[in-house]
Amino acid sequence: MNLDGLRPWAGLATTASQEPADIVVAGIPYDGSAVYRKGASIAPRLIRQLSSAMPPVTEDGRVMRGCHVKDIGDLDVGREIETGWLTVAERLADVPPESFLTVLGGDHCTAISTLSAQMRRHPGFHVLWVDAHPDLCDFSRGGHWTCGCALRRALEASGIAPSRVVIAGGRDFDPEELDFIAQNDVLLVTTPELARDPAGAAGRIAERLAGKKVHVSFDIDVLDPAFAPGTEIPSAGGLSTRQALELLRSATAESELVGLDVVEVSPPVDERDITTLAALKVIFEVWGRVCGKR
Repeated sequence: MNLDGLRPWAGLATTASQEPADIVVAGIPYDGSAVYRKGASIAPRLIRQLSSAMPPVTEDGRVMRGCHVKDIGDLDVGREIETGWLTVAERLADVPPESFLTVLGGDHCTAISTLSAQMRRHPGFHVLWVDAHPDLCDFSRGGHWTCGCALRRALEASGIAPSRVVIAGGRDFDPEELDFIAQNDVLLVTTPELARDPAGAAGRIAERLAGKKVHVSFDIDVLDPAFAPGTEIPSAGGLSTRQALELLRSATAESELVGLDVVEVSPPVDERDITTLAALKVIFEVWGRVCGKR
């Protein structure tokens, strides 16, 4: 695919620093928390590159031609997210709250910075954690700061109440994660539930999130490896891309979307960019909800 001369973000992006933006994009090219297959640090660059070939139109005909997108580039966590997440969170928190924040990971521990910033931008918001894994371990795979602990650390760092979290698409669990979910009123809707009764399962999520400001944290491994092989820990039995898009649409239909992060895309282990393109599909369809017009 020849992308020479094409502008990123379907030509919607601008570099004028003083102009108001409907959407602000930032990359966090960090995969230091990955324990299996690294490579997610490359994703922000490739997502931007391939975005130039996307049309500014959603699949249901919403045109984003007038949507103003500002890309503020990549933010550096440094060598250790345990100390570096705060610097990134402060930079993201500077994004005006009226702009829709979009963050490109990186592994899922980058959500520590993203959710901490969102807590300052939109106090009281809810989190839709779309992921094969709850990432709620206190200690996982040799450390407290690995991807299996991402949501646990994000809740601690940001101060978000666990009861304001909905996990959708979960299918790989550690026992302590299920204990945490049961003890803290986290709504868990598993992949089997979504497969057996998609409307009912999405309806449970929509009811919890109705009328709320919602940030979507989308781990690409919620998709079955057939649809997204390029990720750190592929988990069989996942959602199709179609199912995931329908889930996002129906589960947030009565919510106000305030942000999105897309994580765990790993280009070095991808096949013909299909995982990166799936991530872009999610991004553009969510953006259509924010500023698309029929």
